[in-house]
Amino acid sequence: MPDPVRREPVTALAELNPRTVLPPDTECSFIGMEDVSEECEWISNRTRSSREAAGYTTFSNGDVLFAKITPCMENGKGAIVDRLIGGHGFGSTEFHVLRARPGVAKEYIAQWMQSRTLRLKAEAFMTGSAGQRRVPSEFFSRFEVPVFSLREQRRIGEILNTVDDTIRSTVRFIAKLEDMKKGLRHDLLSRGLNENGVVRPKASERSDLYRDTRVGQVPREWDVGLLDSFATRGSGHTPNKNVPSYWDGGIRWVSLADSERLDNVWIQETDKEISELGIANSSAVKHVDGTVILSRDAGVGKSAILVGTMAVSQHFMAWTCGARLNNVYLYYWLQHAKPRFEAIAMGSTIKTIGLPYFKGLEIAVPSRREQDAAADFLLDSDRLIWKAEAERDKLRAVKAGLMEDLLTGRVRATTSEDAA
Repeated sequence: MPDPVRREPVTALAELNPRTVLPPDTECSFIGMEDVSEECEWISNRTRSSREAAGYTTFSNGDVLFAKITPCMENGKGAIVDRLIGGHGFGSTEFHVLRARPGVAKEYIAQWMQSRTLRLKAEAFMTGSAGQRRVPSEFFSRFEVPVFSLREQRRIGEILNTVDDTIRSTVRFIAKLEDMKKGLRHDLLSRGLNENGVVRPKASERSDLYRDTRVGQVPREWDVGLLDSFATRGSGHTPNKNVPSYWDGGIRWVSLADSERLDNVWIQETDKEISELGIANSSAVKHVDGTVILSRDAGVGKSAILVGTMAVSQHFMAWTCGARLNNVYLYYWLQHAKPRFEAIAMGSTIKTIGLPYFKGLEIAVPSRREQDAAADFLLDSDRLIWKAEAERDKLRAVKAGLMEDLLTGRVRATTSEDAA
């Protein structure tokens, strides 16, 4: 059994929100909430004059930033700051600042600030109204952590930082893959593939390969027309929620509650189900496997392909593709058009796109051979991203397990040298 370890409040190990005096009229590092990641990393190099620091949070090299406002706190935002210009900086007022006391490793404090155990307790301690809830300073004088030797604290930090570095590298790799996919999608949906399966030259290089249309410049071989001429458009409805027999009847029903399940090519599960009676007594309909759906309300522009027969709420458009249109190609076309959908959505409370817009929606469509090849390329790029995301999630699980063991003292980060 590991030796018992005494526990002390966080404030016994770190000074909370210490006073930092910035030099006058000096360029300093500036850190906003957007400048720190959920992997305890400072990811920018912005600067501002110390003359602007009034009212902001100030800090010094070696300090640990902890996001105190929802949802940034729950998401794990924070960082160790150690390359500040001139050794000092200032930033968002939504940070708590922790400065390791003598004999305490800043890396140990930083790892505790990332700890799920601490953040769950901090969440329960939050005060304020919805959307503006914050962790009060008092929390850190209440939450206790083990007090290890400085040597062991540093070793814990080294072990966990090694995993953090791998996670951060994976996150950066995913971001690069996302950028590559975005560029590939743009090329495939605007220039397409020639008969040799190669992306056509740009119009600026070979204008003879393109023609001007109502939807812009497209390859000469492509057809342009209403989306309705290539796919059958439909929508959905919400059965009466006060009639229990209309619900939980085994028919998956896509609603705004499924927003997080969209934008990942396919949707297989839904938050709610309706029944055949619900279908019969409302304007809801069953859409066949492979139907492409698009949210036209909150979460405007999110899309997916149905896996199996499903119904949708009135907040969605649904297209069943004919022989001339590949449904995966349509999904990626809708993804590419998302900024346009977001821009035209109207409403002061909930943004929405009216049904008439979709009646007039036009699309440029290449040959089916070209669509199939483009869809395969884009699916391959998504599969690479999914593989990297799975690796990231696996690493995060490993890190969570190590944190639980090492930070609590369940497994000691000691060696024979320590015993001696």
